Formats: sequence, C-alpha cells, structure tokens
Amino acid sequence: MNSFWQDLRYGMRMLLKHKGFTLVAVLSLALGIGANTALFSVVDAVLLKTLPVPEPERLVLFEWQAGRPFRTNGWWSGTSFVPAPPGTVADSLFRYEVFEKMRQARAVAPDSPLSDFFAFAPTRELSAVVGDQAEIVNGQAVSGGYYAGLRVQPSLGRAIIDEDDKPGAAPVVLLSHQYWQERFGANPAVIGQPLKLNKQSFTIIGVTPPAFTGTLQVDYRPDVTVPLACESLLEGERSRLGTATEPGAWWLDLMGRLKPGATSEQARDYLNGAFQASALEVMPPPRKASEPARLDPKDYPRLIAESGSRGMLDKRRVYTPTIYGLFIVVALVLLIACANVANLLLARAALRSAEINVRLAVGAGRWR
Repeated sequence: MNSFWQDLRYGMRMLLKHKGFTLVAVLSLALGIGANTALFSVVDAVLLKTLPVPEPERLVLFEWQAGRPFRTNGWWSGTSFVPAPPGTVADSLFRYEVFEKMRQARAVAPDSPLSDFFAFAPTRELSAVVGDQAEIVNGQAVSGGYYAGLRVQPSLGRAIIDEDDKPGAAPVVLLSHQYWQERFGANPAVIGQPLKLNKQSFTIIGVTPPAFTGTLQVDYRPDVTVPLACESLLEGERSRLGTATEPGAWWLDLMGRLKPGATSEQARDYLNGAFQASALEVMPPPRKASEPARLDPKDYPRLIAESGSRGMLDKRRVYTPTIYGLFIVVALVLLIACANVANLLLARAALRSAEINVRLAVGAGRWR
C-alpha cells in the first residue's frame, strides 16, 4: 500500500510538471465522455425512462390500422407517426364517439382484461389569467378515469374524476407542479380558487406530483389539465368533440391498464369489435365518385396494442433513428479521444525510455 501512494504522488507530480500533456489528455477524454454522457441523458429520457407511475408495465397504448379506402371525417388532428404497411393508413388518434363505445364495452363486461380505460389529448394553446397577468399555457384534456387509471395521486388537492367529466359538471382544472410553483409561488391556498382559461372560469382542484409530467409526447408538458367535457367550453365552435354542424375530430389518445395476468393482445382482441363497429359507424360518405360506398372487409380498421409504459410513442419513433445516428457519432468521438490519449502515452513512454532503462538496471520491477 505504501508503494501505491508513492506511485500516486509521483504520477501527480509528473502530470503537474508536463502541463501541456495533461491538458490535451484531459480535454480529449472530457470531450468524449461528456458527449456520451449528454447523449445517454437523451436516450434515457426518450427511449428508456418509464412513466413515474405504479406498475407502468401494465399500461397499454392503443393505435389503429386500416386499408387506405377507410375514411375519417377529414378533420384529423395532427400528423401520424405510426408506421403503416403499403396500402394502409395507421394512427394513434381516436374520435370521442369511438372512445365512448369502447369504454362502454369495457365497463359492461366483468371479464374485460382491462381494469381501467381512459383518454387524453393536448389542447390548443390556452390563454390563462393569473391575477392581473395573462399568458399562454399548454393544456391537456383527460377523461375522468385518467388519474385513477395511472394510479397518480395529486401532491395537493384531488384529481379529476368521472363526475367532473360529465356534461353540465362544474369546470375544474388541475395544475402541474412546475406551473403551481412558478405562477402561484407553491401556495397551498390555491385550491378552490378560480383560474380563467380562454375567458372561462375554472376552479383549481389540485396539483400533480413533481415527477409526473403527463403521458403525452416527450416534448410536451401540460401546465393545466381539464376534463374532456370542458374542451367544448374552451374551444367553442372549434371544439374537437364535434358540434351541431361539424363532426368530431380524430384527436384522442387512448390507454388502458391491464388486470394482473392479462396481456395487451387480449385487450386488443377484446376491444377490437367495439372499435371497428363504432369507427365504421362514424365513417363519412364517399367524397369522390372513385371512393367505394362500402368497405371491403379487408380494409376494415383494426386495433393495435402497444406498451404504454413510456407514454405516447409517436415522437419517440421519429427521434429514435436520429438518436441512434448521434450515438454512433459520439461513440466515434470517444474512440478518437481514447486513441489520442493512447498516442500521447506512447510518445511519453518513448521520451522516458532512458529513465526506464536506468530503473531496470538498478533492480526496479516492471510494475515500478
């Protein structure tokens, strides 16, 4: 052990003596290791990190695929990133009426493989008035079973429940923990206070936990959350729930929680009939003479079930190839940095060859 500390002190003296060598070696390794560390943080956030909820592996995310002749109402909220084979269309968005039929199918059957089934979606940008200041905030609309299905308990107040997500229910809003801290100074007295969103008054009922930022895309964090039933109050004639003159949009993301022992394939097969029937029911009539009035059964929409443990997958699918490309680049940077340091060490060893020969001549071991 004594010789180890002697070698360590000697090494430190040599590094301080040859500052140029030390600086180049440290900078080379810092560049390679720093780039890899930064990229791993991105990989962890985008590809590896699961939702901060109990048993995230039991969450299942629903998407759908259909033959190209299948028609929506033409009001499609967003760009699809779901991979689709040639001759088909695919997406992760659902219409509200379709969600309701699927929710009813799950609710009426005790043998359902799902213990919970819920919907969520980002809102358009909202105008919020806090005190006498107006600002733009990100929002999301969720069904009443959203927080219960995720097993998320608010850090303050209560969550949105089924009674809040009914027509005529009092408008309520849940604040994100970050927004509560930044705009309300983490004041617990905000519970029960009004908050104006798009000139409509909502009652603040709770604050989400610090670690929970929602289940939407990896680059979207809502500041406020409202029940789905309040979306029409916020949007008016632009409501994606549909109006008397405009059909609803395909805009909702759907997720469920599996019962113990159930599989995502069982959940998909169980809900596929209700999804298919309701999707065909709301399919608009042909817009062109070339479009068939009735679909061939092979073109019927069908449900897809994916893991919901990391939330929405759309943007992750887009980012994954880029991240893998960057991973190769930074790995090469680290390899080059290590090669540079190795070459520097070889050059230093050549300069010290006479010293090493003297050490060997007086009886020093090869480790010294």
